[in-house]
Order: sequence, then C-alpha cells, then structure tokens
Amino acid sequence: MNRLFHLKNTLEKNIIDNQDYKNIEFVVINYNSKDHLDVWMKEHMQKYIESGLVKYYKTNEPQSFHASKAKNLSHLLAEGEIVCNLDGDNFTGKDFAFYINYMFNKYGENLFLHFTKKPFWGTEGRMALSKNNFLKLGGYDEDLLPIGHEDHDLMNRAKAFGLKYFKIEIENFLKYLSNTEKEKAENCADGATSFYVLEKGNQEKSNGNIKNGKLIANPSGREKFTIYKNFSSEPYTYY
Repeated sequence: MNRLFHLKNTLEKNIIDNQDYKNIEFVVINYNSKDHLDVWMKEHMQKYIESGLVKYYKTNEPQSFHASKAKNLSHLLAEGEIVCNLDGDNFTGKDFAFYINYMFNKYGENLFLHFTKKPFWGTEGRMALSKNNFLKLGGYDEDLLPIGHEDHDLMNRAKAFGLKYFKIEIENFLKYLSNTEKEKAENCADGATSFYVLEKGNQEKSNGNIKNGKLIANPSGREKFTIYKNFSSEPYTYY
C-alpha cells in the first residue's frame, strides 16, 4: 500500500535479474494504494504482464495496510510450487530464483529459507518455502497487529512444525532500500503508533502462541477480498 516509490526502483531490476529462470512469476499486490500504482504499472510493466512474468492484482477494499493479510493474498495468488515473500523495498540479486530452485532440489520440500545477515536487517522478511507447507501452516497470522514480527512468526512456527531452516547469508541476495520508522507503519491503522510498539506486541503474542503449541494460523480462515487481475473490471476468484 502506497509503496510505488519503492517499486519504481526495485521491480524491473528484480525481473531482469531473474528472467533467465523460466518458471518464475512476480505477484504484485495493489492493496488499495492511493499513489497511482495502476497508472505506473500500465505504463511500465505491461510487457511483463502480457508475457505472464508479472501477475498484477488489485483490491479496493482495505482502508489501511495489514501486512499478514496482504502477504497471505500474494502467496495464495501465486501459482508456483515454491513461494517467496519479497517486500517492495527489496532487491533479489542476480539469479535469486535459480538459487532457491537449487536449494529445494537439493534438500526437498520441507525446507524454509531465510535470507538475512547482520547488519542487513532490511531483508528479514525474505523467506521461501513450499506453497504446500505455507498452506499447512495457515499462512501469515491475520490476528496479529497490522505490521511487525509477522515474518518471524511464520518462520518460528515453521521451525516448530519441523521444517528444515537455512539462514542464507549470501550478500548478493541481501540488498534493499532503507526505510524510516515512520515509513514502516504510516499506512497501518491510525498511522501514529510506532512500528516498534506494534512489533513488540506481535512478538509477545507470537511467542505465547508457539509456547502453547498453536502453530497453525487462521484456523477459522483468512480474510477474503474482492480482487481484480491485470486491470480487468471483472472480479477474480482465488479461493
């Protein structure tokens, strides 16, 4: 939501750095952005959309950003066997998709990849796992506060669930654009609560859930949205 200023720098670069891998798709979610993302996507990404490399979806319903809900939406819409969260401010690095494919071919489906290394905190949410295991875990926890710790909650539940965890510290895959504290949470809820306050609250809730053996998120189901694919005026069914 309202992250066009990031995508202008990252999206095409990420496409070019991975387009040699033929089984890749980039799922872009317009979570009711108000920054003319539609216009920019039509002007600059149309050729990638027409080729199928980019899948563009929009929902007009959310009035504020909720990281878990937005990330669940993108993962559910992804058509591949492996899903990877890629925040709008992240650069994949050259041949990122080839590397993910190599790791899953080597170690099998029950794998969780986490791309991070001190002091590169901006890639903490770069995580890949099979879509099958993502669904088994219930995805991101939508009961959490709008932002903060949702990626680590998924990671910690995956570890407790028995997935093999790899921390990937290859610097080629760890580039990102820096954000201020204000930018991290300005589209969430009232826009006034500090990101770190939200993060702490989510961390406490997540730790409690895992301690109590609650590893499967959203047991009653995830929030459903009316969405539109590739500028269509007809709603797209994804459940």
